[in-house]
Amino acid sequence: MSRNAAPCFGRLADNVTAAVCHNGVGIAKGTYSGTLLADYVVGASSELLSHLLALPRPAANLPRPFLGLGVRAKIAWQQYRAGRER
Repeated sequence: MSRNAAPCFGRLADNVTAAVCHNGVGIAKGTYSGTLLADYVVGASSELLSHLLALPRPAANLPRPFLGLGVRAKIAWQQYRAGRER
């Protein structure tokens, strides 16, 4: 979870890449981020990959107890926005 809903995507360190932090709705975002991460690792390029790399980095989270309240509210909001997926 991040406060600004930004994913953590790309190179984190030498030989370490990641596509994480999908803010509680990772099924769809995680699937396409994983595909784009594979493209990134092998040096492929695409419009979607360029867009994802241009997004801001995740913002640091607040301390407890505010963190728990914010996480639950954010997940509920994201699930509401996603609608029914059944």
